[in-house]
Amino acid sequence: MVQFRIRDEFMTRIAPREFKEAFLKVIHSAGPEIVALWNSRPAYTTLILKDVFPKIAEELGISVWTSNYYYLDSIFYAERDSDHFGPNATYAKCISIAVEHEHIIDGTAVEMNKLQLFNSPLKVLITYAYDESQRRDYLNRYTKILRGADIFDDFATLRRQLVVFGSLSEQVVTWHFYAYEPTGFQIV
Repeated sequence: MVQFRIRDEFMTRIAPREFKEAFLKVIHSAGPEIVALWNSRPAYTTLILKDVFPKIAEELGISVWTSNYYYLDSIFYAERDSDHFGPNATYAKCISIAVEHEHIIDGTAVEMNKLQLFNSPLKVLITYAYDESQRRDYLNRYTKILRGADIFDDFATLRRQLVVFGSLSEQVVTWHFYAYEPTGFQIV
């Protein structure tokens, strides 16, 4: 985790590898529940958003909003803007991590496109693919979306992208992490 100065304020910047480490630590402790709810979409989503994400935020030392935030599934942030919106409102000064969680991989191009509309140092898409071929196919699609949207040529350096694929086989969940680099998505 890096804190850096932007104008007169500080922001917390989480690297893809840091998110991965926090994610794996938290998801490991939730393992039995993850497997039990795997095919129960509303309950599984609730588990991820309301239980897993807050624990990830705690690991990273930042806050999380686990409900719709400008049509994002969730955001992680370091500081609220209480000067303009009051002490009890949740308006982030800036988004540290923009997150989309999508069960059905077929709809993830829309989610990846949406993530590109947000100015944040890390954007994370969590979805589910069951084999390497399907992961590669979707990573190629995401790469095309990112290259088309990267108008300042900073997605591999300043506004990072991370894709997390989960798969379940014989009651064991495996997670695959890919960060966007200048050459495309690479395993983290």
